[in-house]
Amino acid sequence: DRYEFLPMGRQRPWILAAQLGLVVSLFALVLVENAAEQMGLLTLLGVLVNSFAATQDVAVDGMSIELTPTNEQGRLNAFMSFGKAIGWAVTSAISGVLLVTFGMEVTAIAAGMAAAFILLVFVFVLERPGERLLPWTAGKAASVHRQRTSFASVFSGINEVLWLRASIIVLIIMFFDGLVNGYGRALMPIAAVNLFGFTTPQWSQLVAVMGLVGAVVALALGPMIDRFGAQKMLLLTIAVVAAHAFLIAGTQQLWTDSTYMLVMLSVWVVMLPITSVCVFALAMAICSKNVSATQFAIYMSVANLGASAGSKAYGVVAEQASYVENYTIFGVFVLAMLFATFFHRDPTISAEIVDSG
Repeated sequence: DRYEFLPMGRQRPWILAAQLGLVVSLFALVLVENAAEQMGLLTLLGVLVNSFAATQDVAVDGMSIELTPTNEQGRLNAFMSFGKAIGWAVTSAISGVLLVTFGMEVTAIAAGMAAAFILLVFVFVLERPGERLLPWTAGKAASVHRQRTSFASVFSGINEVLWLRASIIVLIIMFFDGLVNGYGRALMPIAAVNLFGFTTPQWSQLVAVMGLVGAVVALALGPMIDRFGAQKMLLLTIAVVAAHAFLIAGTQQLWTDSTYMLVMLSVWVVMLPITSVCVFALAMAICSKNVSATQFAIYMSVANLGASAGSKAYGVVAEQASYVENYTIFGVFVLAMLFATFFHRDPTISAEIVDSG
């Protein structure tokens, strides 16, 4: 939000630079010959990879918010979630095979080449028509320079929108969304393996397959979000997740039925991308275009904080509580998120006023 090179677009230079950083840091993994003996180097490179990925994520989100009309953000989030699910599934499968078969060096080269191919493709994708492909090529700025581009003005703009009623409610929703995800991602695989009779490979396969199914369902949900609103669709999806948690907790006599538990665990995996699409659409809708990258990054950071708190919460109660109690606690967290969502109001008019100011 502070630094821009408008001849190439407002966020596109950041995306290209972050992708270039990903390419270099992924290729640098060839330096790791023995991970156990080079843990410091591996950790450093892991931090670099994730830092460039996070920077790109913020820039892409900011571009998405700025270029996409509010009434199309449901479909936008559906496509983004679908793409993410496909990317995770494909790259996890391929990199897993490469690591086991050929080792770190070949895997690093393959990952770097894949990232370089994406960089090359994105070089030819303009943010707006008429802009430059690269700093030295022909083209001109297609967006207007913003006068308020100092750090002070960015923080002032964030302060104007972050503490609005709608934004505070979204912050609470994002925190509980992270809390639910963190607690569920800690609880579900442990229960699947230790309680419901799944092997670790079976659980991984279930997550991969049903995650893709959830992404397809989320893709179809996008137009419904645009038509009925993110809040209504989020209330519906959260209600399903809450009912699911309490149903598992209340049907302990069926836990030995492998078919029943396969269905129940599949439903939870499918609901993950569906809920995320609704939550992200809700957050994007209230972002001011002047500080969209910073504002949405704050929302995502709060969600990540909630995820850490959820994982920690499960670690604290897991030893003292039964699985029935664990699933009941999980359901209570979902109900808290449902309760917070009821207080959300459409902030479109307020957001337009802030943007015009």
